[in-house]
Amino acid sequence: MKIVIVESDERTREIISKTVKRAYPEAVIAGVARNGREGYELIRTEMPEIVIMDIRLPGMSGLTMLRRLRAEKIYARVIIITEDTDFEHARQAITLGVDDYMLKPVRPLQLRKAVSQVREKIEEQQALGKAFTVENIFTGCLNGQVFPDRKFHQMTREKFGFTLEDPGALFVVWLGGGYAEQREMVRVILENAGTGKGFSVCAVPIDTWHLVAAAVYRIGRGSEAEKSPNANRAEEALSFDHEFAVIREQIVPALSGSVRGEIACLWEETEHMEGFPAVLRSMRQIREWNLLFDRGEIIRRKDVEALEVMPLKYPAELEAQVRQAVLAMNGEEIKKCYYRLYDFFRAEPYNPREIKECLMRFDMSMLGAYKTQYEVESELRVQYSMQLIAEAVSWGQIRAAMEEFFNVMNFDAFEEEGDAELSALVRKAVQLVRKYYDQGIRLEEIAAQLYVSEEYLSAQFKKETGMGFAETVRTLRIERIKGLLAGTRLKLNQIAELTGYTDPKYMSRVFKEEVGMLPTEFRKAVH
Repeated sequence: MKIVIVESDERTREIISKTVKRAYPEAVIAGVARNGREGYELIRTEMPEIVIMDIRLPGMSGLTMLRRLRAEKIYARVIIITEDTDFEHARQAITLGVDDYMLKPVRPLQLRKAVSQVREKIEEQQALGKAFTVENIFTGCLNGQVFPDRKFHQMTREKFGFTLEDPGALFVVWLGGGYAEQREMVRVILENAGTGKGFSVCAVPIDTWHLVAAAVYRIGRGSEAEKSPNANRAEEALSFDHEFAVIREQIVPALSGSVRGEIACLWEETEHMEGFPAVLRSMRQIREWNLLFDRGEIIRRKDVEALEVMPLKYPAELEAQVRQAVLAMNGEEIKKCYYRLYDFFRAEPYNPREIKECLMRFDMSMLGAYKTQYEVESELRVQYSMQLIAEAVSWGQIRAAMEEFFNVMNFDAFEEEGDAELSALVRKAVQLVRKYYDQGIRLEEIAAQLYVSEEYLSAQFKKETGMGFAETVRTLRIERIKGLLAGTRLKLNQIAELTGYTDPKYMSRVFKEEVGMLPTEFRKAVH
């Protein structure tokens, strides 16, 4: 604890010094000044935690000294000891943030009590300072746990250069099933997004929603600029066009290239950052529109509202086909029906809500046919699969919901022709390949799931099926590409995503090697 004493009376200085040293041996008397000018320079040099001073000082009054120090953002704790009984002086001292005010002569007990109280305030402030970080501010704000008042805004402005009253933007990156593994990488990318570009970013992981929310804000601008009488300057202060352009053109491509698996990016601006909780809730509501945006596109509410969606006509004919396939125990035909349903959903820009409702209706119809011959192992799992559909944000989740429903219905029991001749190990491996070939499944992953070595599984797989693992995956992908080219109007990048390729150009090269023509040429030929 560092203390500076500013007092013109020598006797009073000695009493103050001795009282402090006796009561607080660990305290450091950093200096003693005899007038206001000396005190001003001493405090600026030593930056003490506590100043014990008089108001009436030669050279410069104590109040003038305090005003100058406060103007320079020097906020040492102040205890005043004076003969001055003028109430107006006392009132001014209080407005300048004086911690205690006592009259001479100095009473050691009273002084010790005052210093003790000030020390407690300093310790509380230090503890608060450790917790008072930009990350904690935005974390609390996004969780609805921060209720800022004037003092809070003053603290954030003085310490960090902004307040929650300033305009800002929220950039949200949803990571789905890959959240736990990749959230830290995404957070680091976002934290550095504004470096050297004129704005700041604070990234906050939100585990319950599998997303990283990034508060985009400016230091030293915002509220002040908005108050400008110049309307153009006010509009510029509220506009985050520059920040959005940087995020869209530089950060999103970096994220798309680094993140494995699903990703959805959303953006929304607000006049006051304290409104972030409402903005975040709104963004969660529009996440499902990610189904209509390509990977790497930023979703904004105004873009969603501008979309021209097609009315979705329920595929009654396809429903009749799948019901017949269930009754005939034709597992292969059931899967084909679901592939066609999936392609139907992606062929036109349909409202995500209508897509989900259609899928739920389709599933329940098939469930009805299934129950005429079989028992459902778990109704809870049926409900869970419906929940997965309702909460789906990506096509990967739509597929996962379909697969969960398949698992509930035990359609794997409807073995494809030839599977019965395979060993249990290879049969299971084949099922996993068919299930995950479009998601980049690797031989080592299947081997790990089946508790065998990669070498052994590879040898048995080729021995029993006549094809290597990589060849099998490649064949399945090519057949799937053919079906999508012939039966849908999907773009090549969409087809690549559906068949497990990250690069449409690479997919085209592989397709030409296998089929002898490019995907575009194949589509023209079949039509």
